[in-house]
This record gives sequence, C-alpha cells and structure tokens, in this order.
Amino acid sequence: MLLLAAYALGGVSPGWLLVRRAGGGDIRQHGSGATGATNVGRVLGARGFIFVLFLDATKGAVAVYAVRHLSGGAPWAALALPAVIAGHIWPVWLGFRGGRGGGPLLGGAWALQWQVAVIPAVLGIGIGLAARNRFLAGASAFAISMILMWWVLPARNDRIAYLFAAVIVLLAHRSYLSKYLKP
Repeated sequence: MLLLAAYALGGVSPGWLLVRRAGGGDIRQHGSGATGATNVGRVLGARGFIFVLFLDATKGAVAVYAVRHLSGGAPWAALALPAVIAGHIWPVWLGFRGGRGGGPLLGGAWALQWQVAVIPAVLGIGIGLAARNRFLAGASAFAISMILMWWVLPARNDRIAYLFAAVIVLLAHRSYLSKYLKP
C-alpha cells in the first residue's frame, strides 16, 4: 500500500496544474509534451521552471521519507523512489503521459542522502553555465550522481533502487537523448 501511495503522489502533476491554471491549457500540447519542470519553463519561463522543479523534487523527497518512516525501515522501502518516479512519468489520471522524472529523482536522492542531490546539482549547474548548455548541465549532474551514489549511499538496497530509478528516468528521456547523441 505504501508503494502505491508513493506512485499516486508521483502522479500529482504540479506542472500540468500550474499551466492549466495560468490559462495555457494542457502542457502536454506544448514543447516536448511532458508535464515536468523543463517543459513548464518553456511555457511559463524560469519562475515556472523553478517552482515546478521544487514541487516535483518535494514529492520525490516526501515519498521516500514517508515510506521509509511508515515501513519501519524495511528493505523494500527503497522501492519508494522508483515508485514515485513511475507515478510522475506514467500518471494514471493523465493517461499515463507525465514528466520525465528528473525532479522526483532529485528530491528522492536528497531524501536518501543529501550529498547525492546537492553535489551533482551544483557541479552540473556549473558545467552547464560554463558551456551554456542545459542538456550538458543535466547530463553531467545525472552522471555525477550515478558515480557518487555508489560511495555515499550506505545500504545496498538503496543503491539498487537508485540505479533502477535512474534507468527509468533514462528510458523516459530516450527520445530527448537521441537528438543529442546522434553519431
């Protein structure tokens, strides 16, 4: 039940709600067609991006914290991270068309061990600003988090769950990645 609740929380889409409330209709009809912070930023600007990223990260952190606390620290509680990300990417109430999972992954990483979120984010932002490339910022932060989590996350089940969650996020980004990784 707790993992279903994490999935349900992941399915709450602040990006979809915010753009709809701002009079922009269905965010999935704009830009990349996703409901996450990056696409909201395309429609509503930097403030919309930051607000939705904060809310998406918060739902990832809340899901991980809540399931860990309510489960009594059971090993399966690590699956809250992939569950909240799956809910974000495939929300049942939006026809299984949501975001791409970066925001909840960031928040879930924070909940597991703050260094796995903060260090890659700061380095990724620095790399992105230096290169003036948003894709490079996100890709760098993602890669750094994958390396860092092996040393920072103490529990094996947390590392496996993080890896599983990261694979889900990569799969959700596959069409986006193909544009940047063409030979």
